[in-house]
Amino acid sequence: MTPEIVAEFNRCFPVLATQLSPKNVERLLSVCTVVNVPAHHELFRECMEVDSLFLVLEGEMFATIEDAGSIVEVGHVKAGDWLGEVAVLSGEMLTSATVTTATHCRALKVHWHEAEQLILHDEDISYVLLGQLIELLAERLKRSMAAGEKL
Repeated sequence: MTPEIVAEFNRCFPVLATQLSPKNVERLLSVCTVVNVPAHHELFRECMEVDSLFLVLEGEMFATIEDAGSIVEVGHVKAGDWLGEVAVLSGEMLTSATVTTATHCRALKVHWHEAEQLILHDEDISYVLLGQLIELLAERLKRSMAAGEKL
């Protein structure tokens, strides 16, 4: 991966980069591809099969679900966020929401097989990635609970 992408990853994911170490950041990025997604494009559709997770470097997206015929926004995605991780890491391989780009977006794409290999065979990387995922899911749960209490 280019030094520019490494610097961008470090800027967008500072905690992850610090916990991984420069060597492990390089290892993670070696299995990533950079993807560009135009504005107003559906990256995922609710209940769609997905085979990769994404680490967002640039842009904004919105996550929505359909509920009783209405579209409900359930999340705002920006640089530094992950997408597709629950579908990939749970093994379900189905998205839980529709994700549409609001602006041009760039992300690092990690195919499920590459993510699985890192988690199964690289203890230093798996410890950090799974720890970050647990924190991410806990934060999402807190936000969901807070939103549910407002209803």
